Amino acid sequence: MATTTEGILVSYGKYVYRHVPGWGKLPPGWEWNHAVGVGIDSKERIYVYNRSAHPMMVFDTDGNLLNAWGDGLFKSAHMVTVGPDDTLYTTDIGDHTVRRWTPEGKLLMTLGTPNRPARRMSGEPFNMPTHVGIGHDGSIYVTDGYGNARVHQFTSEGKHVRSWGEPGSGPGQFRSPHCVYIDPSGQLYVVDRENYRIQVFTGEGRYIREFRGVNRPDHIWPGDDGDLIITELGFRAGMGDGGPAITPLSPPAGVKIMTPLGQWLGGWGMSTDTPGDILAGHAAVTDRKGNLYVGETLIGARVQKFERVRS
Repeated sequence: MATTTEGILVSYGKYVYRHVPGWGKLPPGWEWNHAVGVGIDSKERIYVYNRSAHPMMVFDTDGNLLNAWGDGLFKSAHMVTVGPDDTLYTTDIGDHTVRRWTPEGKLLMTLGTPNRPARRMSGEPFNMPTHVGIGHDGSIYVTDGYGNARVHQFTSEGKHVRSWGEPGSGPGQFRSPHCVYIDPSGQLYVVDRENYRIQVFTGEGRYIREFRGVNRPDHIWPGDDGDLIITELGFRAGMGDGGPAITPLSPPAGVKIMTPLGQWLGGWGMSTDTPGDILAGHAAVTDRKGNLYVGETLIGARVQKFERVRS
C-alpha cells in the first residue's frame, strides 16, 4: 500500500490512484465549507453541494468552475444525487426537505414541508433527511436520517409508497441511516452510520443481510464489477438518540473499497488534512476514466481528485 503524500499513489490492488493537487479552482474570496455532497452528470459535470455562500458549485473534470447556483436557497446542505435524466436531488437537513432541480438550478419538485419537520423519531417524513437514491423504476428512496430512523420510498412523481425502519441495532433498525445505494439488481444498500454497518434490502424493504468492517460510513458509489467505494467519517462515535456514548477518536478512516459482501479490496485515509489524505470523507463519485472525487466535511471541508492508475 502506497503512502498518501501529495502526488503519490494511494490505495491497493487494482484500485490505485494518484492524488491531483489543487483540484477545484475557486474565484477569489470563495471557499469550501463542508463539501458534503458530490455528484456527476452525463456530461461529466461535477456538482459540489456545500455549506458556503455558493452552495452548488459546478466544475469540469479538470476543476474549472462552470457555474454556481443556489445562493440563499438552502439552510444546511447535505447530499446531492444526479438522476438518470441529469436532474439533481438535494437533501437539506436544515429545512427538512428533499428537492429536485434542473442542472441549472430550476426547482422541479419538493418533498416535505420546508421548516416543518416531522416529530423526531416518529417515522414520518422528514426529520433531517440525508440522501436520495433513484431506483430502476424511477422510485425515489430517501434515508431519513439524523432525526429519524427510516427509509421512505416515493414514486417518481413524489407519491409516498412505503417506509421501513425504527431506532435500534437489530436487522432493519437504524442509527442514522445516511445513504442509500441501489445496485444493478435493484437491491438497496443502506448506510447505517452509527451502527458501523451497511444493511442490504429488497426494493420493498425486506432485510437480506448486512456487513461491517466500516468506520462510520457515509456514502456508497459503485466501483468496478459491482464493487463498492465507501466514504467514512471516522472520528468520534455518538450521534442521535440511543446511540453509543462519546468515545476517544476512532481508528483511521477515509475511503474503503469493498465487495458487495463486505470483503476489503483497498482504501486509504488517516484522518489528517494533508493533501491526498482523507479527513472525514462524506461523498464520492467517479468519472468515465475511473477518476475519483471525494468530498470531505468537518475540518477538511474540501473536494479532492484522485486519478485512476490502470495496471
